[in-house]
Parts: sequence; structure tokens; C-alpha cells
Amino acid sequence: MSTITVVKKNDLVAISADTLTTWGSTKESSEYIVNCEKIFKFKDNYLGFSGSAVFQTAVQEILQKTKKKLSFENVAGIFQFGTFLHSKLKDSYFLRADDDRSFETSRGEILIANSSGIFGMSEYRYVQKYKKFYAHGSGNEYSLGAMFAVYNDENKTAEDIAKIGVLAGIEFDDGTGSPLECYTLNLKK
Repeated sequence: MSTITVVKKNDLVAISADTLTTWGSTKESSEYIVNCEKIFKFKDNYLGFSGSAVFQTAVQEILQKTKKKLSFENVAGIFQFGTFLHSKLKDSYFLRADDDRSFETSRGEILIANSSGIFGMSEYRYVQKYKKFYAHGSGNEYSLGAMFAVYNDENKTAEDIAKIGVLAGIEFDDGTGSPLECYTLNLKK
């Protein structure tokens, strides 16, 4: 469970996440877990993960080991990464593919922030580029409402809005906990 947010406003993008991991009814907070971050920096991209905790670990290892040229600058590049990732998860990380839907799920979602904008990839590898903001994870409904309520406030930056989204998840979602982490980048001109 998680709350991950991405926001694009003016010339900035921001990505924010909580740091709580849950296992059933057990909460594993940053007070006890050293590697509690849900945002991973890969080259000039920040990737925020929701879903199974092992999903993030596997993706990080795949990214660190690959020699393949990957692009996170547009929908097509992220989709190609998603299909490459799914294949690696199945072949090397024992991803269970016993799903009765049209496409297999990768069992996790990723939000991406970089100088090209903000993107999301679903567990079925559907990729979207967002104009303003979005959220993934168990607290996403709270985050989306909170970010919608403050987005047009001229005094709020992309970072402020991303944090507000995660704080709403921390307040109302039992799978989301503090502290939060947040990163910002400048958009390409």
C-alpha cells in the first residue's frame, strides 16, 4: 500500500511518496525500516512505485543491470520499457502470470517524473502522460481530491501540491504513513 503523487505546474514537476510498507495488518514504518523509500532515481528520472514491495526491488535491479538503452521521455519509450520489464520479471524474478485477463499484469504501478513531464504506467503497462497531476496507490482517491482542491492556487508550487496529495493519503488511508519524500525537477524549455 502506498500513496505516490506526480505534479506538473509552471516550469516544475514534482514526485512525492509516503514511506510506510504494510504486510497484511503489520506496519513497517521508517522508524524500523532503513530502505523505506518508494521513489528511485534512474539517470534523470524519478520513478515512484506502488504495489508489492518486491516489485520496486526487482525493477531497481533490472534497471541497474541492463545495458539496453531505455527512454522515459515519452509514452512510446515508457511502454517499450514496460514490455521489457514484464519479460524480465517473468524470466528472472518469478512473476506469477496466472491471470485470467486479456493481458498479464506486472503486479505494480510506476509514476515517473522527469524534465519531459509526468507519466504513469499501470500494472498492465498502459502508459499515460499527465497534464497537471496524478496519484497511484491505496491513498490515490484522497490524493487526487486534495490536489484538485489546491492545484489552481497561485501560491502553491508543484512540490507543495505533490506533498499535499501524499499528506491526504497519510491522513485518511491506513496503508499510507509518514514521513514523506519529495523530489522536484525543471521541465525542458
